[in-house]
Amino acid sequence: MITPQFRAAQNYTILFGKYKGQTLEEIAETDEGLLYLDWLRGQSWTLSYLTDHLNTYLNDPTIKKELEDIT
Repeated sequence: MITPQFRAAQNYTILFGKYKGQTLEEIAETDEGLLYLDWLRGQSWTLSYLTDHLNTYLNDPTIKKELEDIT
């Protein structure tokens, strides 16, 4: 079952950079994009609301496994 928090996270749109205008789910469709989201989560300058969405999305068991498989 998809929680409202996960749905909000997967539909969150990045407002800057290479992936501007894309949702977290769209970015994560490629290994490069998924690694970017993981990198972005670890940056000290990332705003807390974005970090919250990244944590919710990347800590989902399916996404987490996918990320582990490529690192």
